[in-house]
Amino acid sequence: MIIIINQIQFGYNNATYYYCKYLKDDFDIVYICWDHGLPKIATDGVRVVYVDRNGNMAIRTWRFLRVALNQINDRQAIVFIKYFKGVSLSLRLLRPRRCFVLDIRTGSVHKSAVVRWFHDARLRFETRFFRHVTVISQSLAEKLGIAHKAHILPLGADVISSVDKTFDKLRLLYVGTLFNRNIDITIQGFKRFYDEFGARVSVSYTIIGTGPGNEEQSLRELAIRYGLEKVVTIAGTIPHPQLRPWFDAANVGVAYVPITDYYDCQPVTKTFEYLLSGMAVIATNTSENRKVIDSSNGVLVGDKAEDFYLGLKVIFEKRHIYDSAKIRNKAIRFTWENIVRKNLGVYLKNLNKNHT
Repeated sequence: MIIIINQIQFGYNNATYYYCKYLKDDFDIVYICWDHGLPKIATDGVRVVYVDRNGNMAIRTWRFLRVALNQINDRQAIVFIKYFKGVSLSLRLLRPRRCFVLDIRTGSVHKSAVVRWFHDARLRFETRFFRHVTVISQSLAEKLGIAHKAHILPLGADVISSVDKTFDKLRLLYVGTLFNRNIDITIQGFKRFYDEFGARVSVSYTIIGTGPGNEEQSLRELAIRYGLEKVVTIAGTIPHPQLRPWFDAANVGVAYVPITDYYDCQPVTKTFEYLLSGMAVIATNTSENRKVIDSSNGVLVGDKAEDFYLGLKVIFEKRHIYDSAKIRNKAIRFTWENIVRKNLGVYLKNLNKNHT
């Protein structure tokens, strides 16, 4: 049995959704999460245990901890925890004889260097209590100082769209968080491109995602201020299983993160999903994006509005040479199915064998 503990509601976190999708044939899976009031997504073979969020933070946290502790009584189960501060360590200390795996998908990406240092130091400290740790990239494991015991579990994606794209029109798509991503810069760059090339090519830009503040509304207001409301759509949150129509309609993916040392070691989830959907990709020039983006499948750019504009120009000038099927086939090694079955599944089976 695999017990996955994640504070994000089932179906709204890509990694754990695909872990469940491709592990459920080989393991009994229980998924413990908050009930955030979002539409519930059911998957055969996965039992989801929802924890309500009534009460103050202390009451909620204790309730979550109590439910999780009750679920992990089976000593033969592997408890796979997507890291969240404090509670991960509490579970480990209160059930010391269980087999735990701590999964780290990100270091701190806060704008404040002090906050980043504190968060990463706390994360580094908590990992000391876990024998088994999975990390999204080698560079992040090294940054956190845990490369000696980390199992690298890379980011993956699924083929959301199987439609082969044509590039006579440019249909841009950004999917991801709006928090601390400076997506307004991409709209500024899009504005310049649209003013210069809008009469020569049909172009539009759809942004899917949300943030903890008023990011959505700010982007809508920016589009209106630039006179782009007919070609720029801020769509808000869309559950991952419902993204296919948006990916079917788009042919240019936007994999934009600011270029900083703390984003540099973070693979961008949607880079892989765009490629596996046969899109050309405009990606900021981070070390992780450089591993997968080249002239055959997109363009690497800086993180300023001028850079985004220039990247769009490259896409426009090369639009007739992109081959959607070749882009998809080249990226097939990044599918979640490959990563979960050939990496995570093998890792968990070995743990299970040694644990039992």
